[in-house]
Amino acid sequence: MIYNFRLKNSDLVEFNSEHCKIIISKNQGEPEELTLARAESRILELLLMEPGAICSREAILEFAWDDRVVSAGSLNQSIFMLRNVLGDGKDHEIVITVPRRGYRFNSDHMVAPSEAVEAPLDEPQQASPVAPAPSPDNRQGIGTAVILGYLAATVFAVLSIWRLVAWYEPTRELHVAVIKQGELSISAVGKNEQEVNTLKTDISNLNLPTENIKGEVFISRKGSRMNMSCIRTTGHTYNFEFQLQNEQLINMLKKCAGE
Repeated sequence: MIYNFRLKNSDLVEFNSEHCKIIISKNQGEPEELTLARAESRILELLLMEPGAICSREAILEFAWDDRVVSAGSLNQSIFMLRNVLGDGKDHEIVITVPRRGYRFNSDHMVAPSEAVEAPLDEPQQASPVAPAPSPDNRQGIGTAVILGYLAATVFAVLSIWRLVAWYEPTRELHVAVIKQGELSISAVGKNEQEVNTLKTDISNLNLPTENIKGEVFISRKGSRMNMSCIRTTGHTYNFEFQLQNEQLINMLKKCAGE
């Protein structure tokens, strides 16, 4: 089955559920083809079967892992990975969490099959009458105006692309290492194994007093800043940014757990 939808930056996505592949047709550059893990592909397929409808966590677990039994943590991690592939890791606008019930796909991002097909080329139009050539006295002024116009258009295009790239930076491949502390699960997330292991070691060395904290947390690092995505036992999700310090991290974990 083929599904079409748009990302938050208006890039068009074609999802082939049979082959677990998505093709992202970008506003700039060549299309990008990605292969999803089976669980993420099955989750996306189920959500797209009826966009806007709520899929319970139980239904997703049964559909995505129809060949084995897994824990709720596997679902949380797959949702996290899927959102990052779709550039939806921060505000969860595409894959929406419905607390205590499940998840739904934002139907506002769906694209009708007719919209996904390239529009036919416009029919050739009759040539407009050729304007008379400018007089020699006016040519220099017109040439300067044309050059300034091109420069202004180029600057505008460069600024537009820069703003788009700065705003939208989806992560295609992620590595995860899990730290279990009582009823709290902390997942260190990074772009490669070394980055993940370093972050996991830094978190473990803090010796956090987490005995009374429950929930699931995903932590990633960008420079000196940390990003935390939290999933409470109620199903609510939250995002925070902070510096990696003992006191700050424990406060963020407590805030995540709703204490």
